[in-house]
Amino acid sequence: MRNTLKKIFALLLSSLMILGMFTACNKETTPETVPGPTEPAEEAKVLKVLTLGHSLAVDCGHMMNLILSTEGIGEYEEVKVATLYYSGCPLHKHVKFMTENAPEYNLYVSSTATPDSPPQIMQDVTMLDSLKYDYWDIIIMQGGVFEIAREATFQDGNIQLIQNYVNENKLNPLAYFAWHMAWATPVDNTLRDKYPYENNSYYTSYEIYDHQRSGFYGGIAQCVKDYIATDETFKFIIPAGTAIENALSSYLEEADLHRDYAHASDLGRVVASYTWYCRLMGVEKLEEIKLDAIPKAFLKSTEDKTQDRVITEAEKAIILEAVNNALANPLEMTQSQYTEAPAQ
Repeated sequence: MRNTLKKIFALLLSSLMILGMFTACNKETTPETVPGPTEPAEEAKVLKVLTLGHSLAVDCGHMMNLILSTEGIGEYEEVKVATLYYSGCPLHKHVKFMTENAPEYNLYVSSTATPDSPPQIMQDVTMLDSLKYDYWDIIIMQGGVFEIAREATFQDGNIQLIQNYVNENKLNPLAYFAWHMAWATPVDNTLRDKYPYENNSYYTSYEIYDHQRSGFYGGIAQCVKDYIATDETFKFIIPAGTAIENALSSYLEEADLHRDYAHASDLGRVVASYTWYCRLMGVEKLEEIKLDAIPKAFLKSTEDKTQDRVITEAEKAIILEAVNNALANPLEMTQSQYTEAPAQ
């Protein structure tokens, strides 16, 4: 009897060991560039935001860590902001990459846990990698840089295809969608010449509106109004493009808010990022701009990167006005009261 029990015990132990080896050999792994997620602690209040986008989202995300840490994060202990980046990425290309599970992206990740650090970059990432990277609370979408004013972009079903893919693969079942309304790109030829863009879709976008920035912005706003504001799958819209347009109605010029044919300057990034901050934190109206300077580690377009870029009181006033007006009227430019530059 005793020998029989020993044999049964040995057989069970052997079976468990084999099962364990089989499980270990078949366990899914993530690329070394993208570590797996950590189970969220129930007591921790961490807001986690992922954007499926391109460089205009990087422009906003680059400053978010800085602004969140400066302005405060309310009830949260930490805020993590990430951007899945592919240059200029239109929605149809996102669909292609996700269908092929192609490692075509970079993933930019920042956290208020390291407030003095710009985003960290992970390369050769798939969309699936980014979705499995963490328990995201908000998934932000946006149109391609040069397609955001074209109705066809919103009519071809790609938004729904991406949403379906996200919903099938997200770790947090309560995660919801938001939309980043980006900005019209500059008409200033000197800015275009700084960074010539070979894809003629940039110029085609402006030909539609007779090379008028107001027309391009109006097209963006109309598309968001017709196709996003009426879509209940998007919980809110981030009107960064409207904030930029509001700021441009002041004495500031395109060269003050843009660094090239499409991207925001350091000051433009601050305007856009404050708009993101308000939407993510649920701020309906900013009382002040607490950020006094952009640390040199965060600078992109400022020529002198050996020292922090000071934000003047006059610039703070424009930022505050532009953001608050965008929050109040997200789909319409509001004329600035600051039309004359202060005396030197």
